[in-house]
Amino acid sequence: MRRKWLLALGIGLLALSAVARERSVCVLETERGTLVFRLFPEVAPLTVARIGELADSGFYDGILFHRVVADFVVQAGDPSGTGDGGSGRTIVAEFSHLHYLRGSVGMARDDDIHSNDSQFFICISEQPHLDGKYTLFGQVIAGEDVLDRIRQGDRIVRLRTRRE
Repeated sequence: MRRKWLLALGIGLLALSAVARERSVCVLETERGTLVFRLFPEVAPLTVARIGELADSGFYDGILFHRVVADFVVQAGDPSGTGDGGSGRTIVAEFSHLHYLRGSVGMARDDDIHSNDSQFFICISEQPHLDGKYTLFGQVIAGEDVLDRIRQGDRIVRLRTRRE
């Protein structure tokens, strides 16, 4: 298993997209306003590359925020809208020393720590119990007030990356 994981990591690092090699942000347009979050390729290169690939392909456009928990997170990225779906391609977890603060962007997963797919969450408030347990790959740098307006069932209008 370790050998398979190391091989996947090596291949992923060689194939990193331009998003993961340069300083980029994601622009997340919602029905309630626009958020911009900085990506952390130095912390989570595989995740940043995958999110960038999905975002720039239009995968997230029209997807629901299927989970909104007050003082916790807003979550999206499941095309079925149930919280059980994804893109069909998982990536390994990339844990770090970073802390989950208001506006931190992380990968949602199930009980398998390496089940990261397309679902992501944004913290509404500080969440120290998530530190080191979920891949943290970004931080909101603009539009933080939008987090408080997002409701379950709201849609992502558009999500794309751009150079910072």
